[in-house]
Amino acid sequence: MPSPTSLFLVAAAIVLLMDIRHLLVVAGECPLDLTWSNFTWAASACSSQDQRARCCRYLNAFVAVSVAHYGNTVGSLGVPSALNDVCLSYVSQIFESFGIPHNATLFCGVGPKIHVSYQCQGRTSVSDFLQSLGFQDVIQNCKMPFTEESSCRRCLNSGITYVHHLIGPKDNVTLNTCRDAAFVALTNQGDNISAIHLASCFFSIKELQIMPAAPIAVSAESPQRLTDSPVEERHGTFRLALSTAIGIIVTVLAILLVIIFVLFTLKRTRDLKFSEATNLNSQTLYSRSNVHKCYEGPSTILLRFSFKKIKIATNNFSNTIGRGRFWIMYKAQFGDGSIAAVKRLNAAAECRTKDFVSEMELLRKIHHRHLVALIGFCNERCERLFIYEYMENGSLEDHLHTSDKTPLTWQIRMEIASDVANALEYLHFYCDPSLYHGDIKSSNILLDKNFRAKVFDVEIRNTSTLDKSINTKPVNVYIHGTPGYVDPEYVLTHELTEKSDVYSYGVCFYFSS
Repeated sequence: MPSPTSLFLVAAAIVLLMDIRHLLVVAGECPLDLTWSNFTWAASACSSQDQRARCCRYLNAFVAVSVAHYGNTVGSLGVPSALNDVCLSYVSQIFESFGIPHNATLFCGVGPKIHVSYQCQGRTSVSDFLQSLGFQDVIQNCKMPFTEESSCRRCLNSGITYVHHLIGPKDNVTLNTCRDAAFVALTNQGDNISAIHLASCFFSIKELQIMPAAPIAVSAESPQRLTDSPVEERHGTFRLALSTAIGIIVTVLAILLVIIFVLFTLKRTRDLKFSEATNLNSQTLYSRSNVHKCYEGPSTILLRFSFKKIKIATNNFSNTIGRGRFWIMYKAQFGDGSIAAVKRLNAAAECRTKDFVSEMELLRKIHHRHLVALIGFCNERCERLFIYEYMENGSLEDHLHTSDKTPLTWQIRMEIASDVANALEYLHFYCDPSLYHGDIKSSNILLDKNFRAKVFDVEIRNTSTLDKSINTKPVNVYIHGTPGYVDPEYVLTHELTEKSDVYSYGVCFYFSS
């Protein structure tokens, strides 16, 4: 009698073959060609929770280059509307068949945010863009090849400025769509521009330049060459190559499925023992090597609280004083009379022990009079809690937008602005590497009993492409931060810098004046 594992693998292979068969049918209808792509780097980034922003830039770049290739054939900025759904399905299945997780395509918004047709302010063709006012400046600033980093930055800034002048104050999806349209137009303006090299600049992914596939060079002679090779012929080659690879893919996936099946059966036991296996098993959290070094006072020794003690202090987690996307904050009064604030991670984040330990290490090392101090922690089973100092006067948002609060005097408002500026200066210039808050807003500025301001919700956020040792931790789809406070350049480049915090700081205190 077949074993359960054998039945499991047979079923998985049948499902995979059905998916690939459907993929071949869809590929025959969609005119986009992704056969130039090498998905190794993208699959690695999309499999990591810490590299979601880089993953989305990869997917956006793959689609944009494919649309540029197609645009060179027909002169449009994307596929016809009748093929929109077919191509989105084809693109999604191509991604998944080469190792891009399904949740990555959902998270990055393939369809809602990453389009296969770039209509921008009535411009639907490459010639519409090339003839539009101001686009010649973009062409001049994007002459290839880029000899140094400043050349790429000059090109990108020129494109961003053009898009801003073209669409005005629009939503993030419109900004991304028009940026991609400008990219397609640039690659089809007959100046020997390589779509892959330009995409590595536009989407901040240098790995695209070293992919082992021939770049798509678009020149004045290339339209005739592409016209002589019909789209159907390209997809015929693709289907043949994909069919040949089916056996290899099934074999590799079968082995992976066996490993995943075994690991899944051991997951609960491992989770129960994991907290005892980490360095958090001791009464206090001691020093570990970490890339972050911040200079103002020694590292804090944190106290470890039992979950039972915290549950009693918070009256069974009933004293709610604040909420975030992944956490709820409670007021806690302990037996010795001391009062603290307890941040409890919700079910979506509580078992991510690696993130918990990383954030704990970071908060232990940063120490500043205008950052909310961490007192201790609790990690029992899948419960993850932070214990902070209690801020008696709540948040700045409470005093600005709650009618029962006494309005703040101008002197207090100026002091609050100065306190927050000092905190940002510390994160930007006295931590190595620099830390960027990424979500400066009035609800993250807390006030103690003397109305001294302290910044809350500091995490590991550093999306500089020059620093590969720091991981990104996006909080919402595509862009980290709160709408209205987010730096527009960050929306386009996905690169968080100190300027992003300064922009959010300006917005915050503009509305507090």
